[in-house]
Amino acid sequence: MKITIIIICLYLVQFTVKAQPYQEKYRPQFHFSPKTGWIGDVTGAIRYNDTYRLFWWGQATSKDLVYWNELDWPMKGDDGSFMYFTGSVVIDDLNTSAFGSLETPPMVAIYTMHNKLSGNQTQGISYSKNGNLNELHYYDGNPVIDSNDQDFRDPQVFWDKQTNRWIMVITRPQERSIEVYASTNLKNWTFLSEFSREGAQKEVWEVPDLFPLPLDGDTNNIKWVMTCGMGPNRTQYWVGDFNGTKFEMDSISFNYLHNANGIEGEVFENFESGFDNWTINGNAFGLEPAKGAFPDQMNVSGFIGDYLANSFHSGDNTTGSLRSVTFTIKHNFINFLVSGGDRPIVLEIQLYVEDKLVKYTSGNNSEQLIWKSWDVEQYKEKQAYIKILDKATGDWGHINADQFIFSDKKMGTGTEHAYWADWGTDFYASKTFRDFDWKENRTVWMAWVNNWQYADKIPTSWGQSTCHSIPRSLHLESSKEQGYILVQHPIEALKALRKDQVSLINQMVDGVQSLTHFKPEKNTYEIEASFEMDASKEQEFGLNLCVDGNKKLVLMYDSKSSEFTFDRRESNDIYIPNFNAISTVPILQNTSIIKIHVFIDQHSAEVFINDGEIVLTSLIFPSEEALGIELFSNQDPIKLKEFNAWELKSIWEPVTSVNNPGDSDGIRSNIYPNPVKQGKSISLNFDKSYANYKVDIYSIQGEHLISEFYEDVHPGNLSINMVPGLYLLVLSNGNQLEKFKLFVN
Repeated sequence: MKITIIIICLYLVQFTVKAQPYQEKYRPQFHFSPKTGWIGDVTGAIRYNDTYRLFWWGQATSKDLVYWNELDWPMKGDDGSFMYFTGSVVIDDLNTSAFGSLETPPMVAIYTMHNKLSGNQTQGISYSKNGNLNELHYYDGNPVIDSNDQDFRDPQVFWDKQTNRWIMVITRPQERSIEVYASTNLKNWTFLSEFSREGAQKEVWEVPDLFPLPLDGDTNNIKWVMTCGMGPNRTQYWVGDFNGTKFEMDSISFNYLHNANGIEGEVFENFESGFDNWTINGNAFGLEPAKGAFPDQMNVSGFIGDYLANSFHSGDNTTGSLRSVTFTIKHNFINFLVSGGDRPIVLEIQLYVEDKLVKYTSGNNSEQLIWKSWDVEQYKEKQAYIKILDKATGDWGHINADQFIFSDKKMGTGTEHAYWADWGTDFYASKTFRDFDWKENRTVWMAWVNNWQYADKIPTSWGQSTCHSIPRSLHLESSKEQGYILVQHPIEALKALRKDQVSLINQMVDGVQSLTHFKPEKNTYEIEASFEMDASKEQEFGLNLCVDGNKKLVLMYDSKSSEFTFDRRESNDIYIPNFNAISTVPILQNTSIIKIHVFIDQHSAEVFINDGEIVLTSLIFPSEEALGIELFSNQDPIKLKEFNAWELKSIWEPVTSVNNPGDSDGIRSNIYPNPVKQGKSISLNFDKSYANYKVDIYSIQGEHLISEFYEDVHPGNLSINMVPGLYLLVLSNGNQLEKFKLFVN
């Protein structure tokens, strides 16, 4: 890189730089979204030559994962017979593919080719030529993995240092399986192993990933994390080991998923020892628990251990019941797993207290068991029993039940028993960035912020899609309750977007209180709030965001149930089918402090609880006038220990200079244009001539790139030759400094 100063005589002129687009209603201002059209799964996320690249199969580049430069459609040379589905991108450093050279290694994309006529899904590749990473040319030998399957997709490829070969993980969605393949040249692939039938099974598996993480920051204790999207909107993960051929869960992960090890509470019944403590009526359940599905029944999953109560014995037309022994209620909640027909009254799990029916739950019209809970605090010390009733016949005339736990923590999430990466409604198809500079000491991922239940119905004028999530660094930590937690932190570079900070400390919140200290001009802001609970009280508290009359987004923690709630039912100002929802998640770690870190960006919210142990991502679509913020405590007052808030700058707006007022001899200048096109010049317009003038340019990460000193500098032009990105330009004269954010695109 070089700079030269061309001396010309200029007067100080104030310039107005025309704002870029990206100002439509609901357009996110600090999340990446394309200028127009559809954006789907995160694809081809890599870092190479100090530049991050992101595909969908559009493409964009970034120096810091915050500011993005959208490029043209990269895929060239195909015959139009297929659609490009999700995949990945690698840099072939060793030129194993022979598409380039060691001096100019090729970039290779691996993706699913979805045939427009047959619907079959095969895997293809495209590659860069002559070092041009902005174009990917179709490989004449495609497909590199052939198939007659219509559900075989989303290859994620990485270089495995254990075996010195390329590894691919790819899904068979309908079979709920992830297959592992290997290649020495990216063209010829060999099947190695399969990972399947673990974790959540209700929906199809898509968009897998596999990556190593140090456990608790110990680089000598590396675990491998397998992830996949589970349609329409969830991401689950497993923790274990990968030996270069096969991924296997380790014993801690296995015992949490299969045996519910670590879940707090007293196990009342798990059916591992038969029906000895239950009274059997009729023939719906048979004489002993089921080991999964009965003949002619669809696959049953999500139960704990090897057995469950299943009333499909001899088919849907059988009827009967199971009644437990009588017990004394000692805890606040009864948690259990349930599935089967959604047919209240005739098909239920029921709770009787002193022989009166007080609680009941039906199934979910699926064979995948999900967590449900009953609040039984008011019945403490009373005698009760549980009945599992099947009086139904015909379709979905059966019920499945398992793992009754008496606990003071609520588990009624309405989800399957699994490791969930995000508990919101709109975090899907997450992918990690692969570092081909081989010097990153972090693992970062992003995901698609959307949901297939309404992705084509959301009110985004630039295209029927939204954006990708903010980038998050990943950390694997030990957990007493579930063995492992995949902790997520917003990357540090996002802090550069913060404007002036507003802070509060040690405030008592009683009832609903409007926050008058922080009034954002737009719904583009960040809040960190810490609440300190009183262990002697039951407290229900949190934040109302995007408030406008009765419209609001509610973030609430309930100390009684140890449950956090994200309620967006009144957040949107336009009707979207299947959109209104509540997300709930138990807070696992015992703590007196609840930390809520939230990013609001026009149409979405990303919430990080207790330093990223729990994360929820959801679309919200508030009106442009819904700018109110409220603190609330619905029961006893709560202590707001600390509160910090920032409005956030838009990544799409050009940045103009902020003059250092200095004194009468201070430097006063303007920089134009900003952003500047690569290879073009920018004007540094000063109010006078200066001697002993210094120009320094830094990367956004702080790397010092350029330092030039000039004995006599007059108003003039600075010609700049730098790769696209965001830079910090510092002008100095004596002790006076002036700093600019400089875009090169």
